[in-house]
Amino acid sequence: MTAFPSGARRIDPAPHRMASNRRPAFVVRREDLEYELISSLNHNPHDEGTVHRLVDRQLLGDPDCEFLTGVYRMEPGMKHPLHLHADSAEFYYVLSGTALFTVEGEQFEAGQGTAMYIPAGAAHAIETGTADTMELLYSFSTPDLSGIGTKWL
Repeated sequence: MTAFPSGARRIDPAPHRMASNRRPAFVVRREDLEYELISSLNHNPHDEGTVHRLVDRQLLGDPDCEFLTGVYRMEPGMKHPLHLHADSAEFYYVLSGTALFTVEGEQFEAGQGTAMYIPAGAAHAIETGTADTMELLYSFSTPDLSGIGTKWL
């Protein structure tokens, strides 16, 4: 049986659609999740901010989980240092605030409603200004943090 996050609601497949490969779905609310320091997940003490992991293999306890996604929050003056993911593409969607993004050497400010696709191997970084908290939705094409191949530059 899959171990769902505390406060999550499990949704089992409908009996008439039951197949041997169907797994339960789940619903979780962000307010039921604790923020985690991003530095504790990626083992880089210079990486700043917190995350709500929403879906990933470790969180769900599901070895067949297809992707990894969550919400990343950076307070004013924080940095997500230059790095790349050798084995996974990444997607960002800015939910609130603004930040300075660097992707493959190009810098640009992005705010609410901006989406970014960052292919595997593309160097990227984020820095918040002194006045704005920024939150973004992130997703990786690889469902396990240990499999994204992060390299700090």
